[in-house]
Amino acid sequence: MTQSYINRIRSSFTGLAFIAFLGGLNVNASAVSPIIHSVTVTNGQLRLGWQDGRPTYQVQSAADTAGPWMNVGSPTSNNFALVSMTNAQGFYRVVSDYTARYWVAFDASWSQATHPSNWPANPHFSQIVGATHDASVHFYRIGETASEGIRLMAEQGQKTPLLNEVAPAITNGSAQLQLSGGGINPSPGGVQMVFPAPMRRDFSLVTLVSMVAPSPDWFVGVDSLDLIENGQWVTQKVVTLYALDAGTDSGISYQSPDQVTTPRGVVTQFADFPALVNGQIVPFGTYTFTRLD
Repeated sequence: MTQSYINRIRSSFTGLAFIAFLGGLNVNASAVSPIIHSVTVTNGQLRLGWQDGRPTYQVQSAADTAGPWMNVGSPTSNNFALVSMTNAQGFYRVVSDYTARYWVAFDASWSQATHPSNWPANPHFSQIVGATHDASVHFYRIGETASEGIRLMAEQGQKTPLLNEVAPAITNGSAQLQLSGGGINPSPGGVQMVFPAPMRRDFSLVTLVSMVAPSPDWFVGVDSLDLIENGQWVTQKVVTLYALDAGTDSGISYQSPDQVTTPRGVVTQFADFPALVNGQIVPFGTYTFTRLD
């Protein structure tokens, strides 16, 4: 294949870095994408080589340029990959900056000074728990009935039931990582957690929760927070945390006895006690997500 032919193909598909084989070999890239600069065939395998972009990279394939694009192999920091050839036409592209490693800092501001009414003994937050996932699944949502995992987290500070809800989502391909970190005792205070592995672009959403303790069924958290904005992993994102009610216990104060809500309600954000202070909704803290790589 001549270089002039490659250049003509590049101009036809601005924005993608891909090649097609069997029935023609096409190479293309935009200025911000990895540029596939070499393709060789050895023992039934394609060796793709590229330049530019930012590691890690992910090779993807599709039957045509409209997709859907499927991952081929694992993310790599190399500038090459070996791909098995098939007997059908296929298109390949290389996605740059495919993974990102994050840590989160949970800073609890909840205190007798910020929320003086009915201040409890031993104020603390349970251990943080959650997942990274895609948009096909969520683990809680304002306006929806809480799962059993969210109920037990919000009422008792348990992590395992919610992690057990994340596990099948990982198995069926809608989630990537279980998140499990420490708690804060007493509040105000802070805790940090490094994610157990880099996040992938196809699982860029984060759900992370912690029980307000003591309380009937109150918690703080983020639901499906996207750490990709305008196509780029965020360098740092600060999220203000407001008190949420799981809708599973009807207690009205921090240390109310158990009062099972029947029928079970839905998750809501507090607009009154314990969040309302002098006519203002006062947050309980922040999550700060920071990219490490």
